[in-house]
This record gives sequence, structure tokens and C-alpha cells, in this order.
Amino acid sequence: MSQNSPKRKSSGPAAQRARAAGWKDPLQPQQPLVSGKWLFSALGIAIGAAAVCAYVAFCLLFYQGSWQLIFHPSRTITATPASVGIGFDDVRFDYTETGKPQLAGWWVPADANARYAGSTILLLRDGRGSLSDSIPQIQALHALGINVFAFDYRGFGRSADAHPSEKLMNQDADTAWSYLTDTHHIPGRSIVLYGIGLGSPVAVTAAVRHSETAAIVLENVSPNALTLFAADSRTKLLPVRLLASDRFDPVETLGHLRTPKLFLERGAGSPTEDLFHRSEFPKRLVQFAASDKTRYLEALQAFLD
Repeated sequence: MSQNSPKRKSSGPAAQRARAAGWKDPLQPQQPLVSGKWLFSALGIAIGAAAVCAYVAFCLLFYQGSWQLIFHPSRTITATPASVGIGFDDVRFDYTETGKPQLAGWWVPADANARYAGSTILLLRDGRGSLSDSIPQIQALHALGINVFAFDYRGFGRSADAHPSEKLMNQDADTAWSYLTDTHHIPGRSIVLYGIGLGSPVAVTAAVRHSETAAIVLENVSPNALTLFAADSRTKLLPVRLLASDRFDPVETLGHLRTPKLFLERGAGSPTEDLFHRSEFPKRLVQFAASDKTRYLEALQAFLD
């Protein structure tokens, strides 16, 4: 072809036929591939999905670690009844099929001629520390002249390693009861369930399962689990009722439980008095200063008598 031949214009018949066939001239300006509206929508969806994932992750973290808002266990035993001159048996019980004990406790017998030597207190501890923290309580009860059996729930002290929960505490209370009735051959009607703090709801439900219980003592009852969760600001936006299985709420049970009950409020700041008014008879409430040991022992003695 001659160099002087005229150039074809893109608007000629050939170009029109190419466009009709779907061919696009790369040199021509194109429409944007993605609109701004689509970009903003995609960004919003991505941010929403990330927020949902973060919320679900937060819920999962609460579900897995909520026990830490209720329980404050210690695995250390720093003192025993022998530290205050009291004889005791260091016991292991609830053996697995492999022969490994799940629970550890102390059997503190009363003196042979003690006033309440025929009765036994099953001490259901609070959800913090270990058995070592119960030494003052054990010492006072021993001075009263009654047998005492105290133990650590799983997850506490020398008992099996586990994340504490209301379910495990109830199971451990039943196991301790069986230890007293089966191993020590103590009649259920001679056992007094003594719950402290979180151990109080455990004592209440155990009294229902073991109706022959002589009586229950509830000292400084802990607020229920939902109240404890609500006290932590991190739980405000979480569906706590759906995520948490622990309740520790004895209100409904106390409303119809006819086992004799002694409510002890040492100091102030617990819902003990409110629970007393909402519980079924027979019942008794004694309030005293935290340092008033005399009033404490008098209240227990009068109740046991």
C-alpha cells in the first residue's frame, strides 16, 4: 500500500460493524468498572461483618471465662487445723476408676464428750481461696464441740484440677455427703449443712436432694451469679442470661424449703436478710459485727440446741 494512502477513520463502516459485533476500542474512554455506591456498600458490609465477628468472639470469651468473675480459687494450702493445735484427718475421696482421688478434705472430730459430738457440720466453703482460709471457721466450730468435715471443691486446693462451676460444686457437695454417710456411717439426720458465701446456694440445693438433713446454716449469702456478672462493666452489652449456666440463686428453693434454717449475717453487704424474709419457716436470722465471735457462737449454740 502506498504511503500516501488515506488512513481509515474509526468512524468508518468497518468500525461500526466491529462495534455492532461487540468489539470495544481500547483507545476510547470507558465507563468505571465499580460505582462509588457499590464501594460504600461493600465497605459497610465488611465493617458490619467484622463487628459481628468481634461481638461473637467477645461472647465466646465470656462463655469460656465467665467462671473467673465468680470464682477466685487458690491451689495453695498454707495452713491446716494442726497449725492451731486441732487434731484432724487429711482425707482423699471420690476416687476415679484409675484410683486417683478427685477431692481433698479435713475430718475434724469433736472431743468424745463434747456437747454436739453426735452431730456433724458439712462445711460448704465460699468460691475463693482454699481450705486454709477456713481455719478460723473450723477452729470456732471445733470449740463449739461438733464434728466438722470441710473440703475443697474441684479447682480448689489439692482437689482435682478443673474450672469451678455451680454444677461441679453441687456434685462435690453430694460426694462429700456420701463420704460422711457411707464411710463414717453418719446418719443424714445428724448432718448440718453449713454454707458460706457461694456455698450457701449449694447448701440449699443439697438440702433438697438430701431431705433428711437436720438443718442448714447460711452465712453471708453471696449475691446470685447474674448480679455478680452485672457488676463487671464488660458484660453490659452481652446476653449474659443466655451465655452463663451458673445461677447460684436460692430464692425460689428457700420459698418452700421446710428444713430448719439459720441465717447469719456477719457485718453488712450481703443479701442474707432479704433471703431470710423470702424463705419458708422454720428460720432464724442473727446479725452481728464481723469481729463479734461471742455472738456468733451463741447464735450457733442456740440454734443447735
